[in-house]
Amino acid sequence: MENVMTIKAESREGVGKQVAKKLRRQGKIPAIIYGEKKESITISIELTDLKMILKSEKGENTVLKIHRDNIQVDAMLKEIQYDYLSDHIIHADFLRLDLDKPITAWVPIVVKGEPIGVKLEDGIFDFVTRDIQVKCLATKIPKEIVIDISDLHSGHSIKIEDLELGEEIQLLSDPQRVICAVASKAKAEVEEEAGVEEEAAEAPAEEAEAKKEEESTEEKK
Repeated sequence: MENVMTIKAESREGVGKQVAKKLRRQGKIPAIIYGEKKESITISIELTDLKMILKSEKGENTVLKIHRDNIQVDAMLKEIQYDYLSDHIIHADFLRLDLDKPITAWVPIVVKGEPIGVKLEDGIFDFVTRDIQVKCLATKIPKEIVIDISDLHSGHSIKIEDLELGEEIQLLSDPQRVICAVASKAKAEVEEEAGVEEEAAEAPAEEAEAKKEEESTEEKK
């Protein structure tokens, strides 16, 4: 089966901080598998295997076959918890999969090329939406969606509806949402100046309102 990685796991009977610390000292990470309206399974996996998943071609969207004792579970990495004082991984959640049922996932967007609107028309490139939500079979989730922005002129944009995803992938994100655009540099400068002037105009009114509230408080005393 395409895009599937096999990893080994061990049953984890104990729970709590002490059990988790002992596992991490052994180079293992406490984890849980849940979903599909079935009982959750507590496991531990090798830290090296978890890092291998993250570095794989599809990263967190990689379909996994997790072998625990004599049981095999189809799953996908759902969430990783890090120590709040460092970047050390302390726990992992896996979502159980039915490979015959579609699931929702976020897919990153990657742009390539230099817009003609920037290169020749003195425009400013703005990358607005960097991932989209889709629904499809777990094995069909794209690693990324690459967009060639070379022909993007100043004043033009690319929206989610412009993407070609194929019949196997259902789009869940708003089709009208802008992915990227090239704005006219002159227009951007005008809008920026207008924003500064608006903030300057609002400042005295805010100060007056604050002073009014302060005087009202003093009167009540």
